Amino acid sequence: MKRLLLFSTLFITIVLTLALTGRPTQALPEYATQTGEPCATCHLSPSGGGLRTPRGQAWVGAGKPGTVPGLTESLALLGVHLEVDESAYVAAPGPVPPAEPLRLKAGQAKALHDWLKDYEGN
Repeated sequence: MKRLLLFSTLFITIVLTLALTGRPTQALPEYATQTGEPCATCHLSPSGGGLRTPRGQAWVGAGKPGTVPGLTESLALLGVHLEVDESAYVAAPGPVPPAEPLRLKAGQAKALHDWLKDYEGN
């Protein structure tokens, strides 16, 4: 009798655990439509789903409002406070000069070519 009671209790515990365990959430296209943002705004994967970016974490933490917070606002909502000198990221006044072609001496060019030929990648 004790065995039957133990087995029944174990069986009910397993069934309840499986029934109450939630499935992992997935990215929904409705969220992209709701916010007007692509899936990659909130997810590391461009197609959505999986790990979230800081903006996605803050959006979910804020209760999934109609707009996704910007990066600095998201970081602040997540408790990250950065001191940034925004003037360091403002373009210099005036036109940007065109890029100069890379000019190498003959020995430098051969050394670079040999190195690239033997390079196996990352």
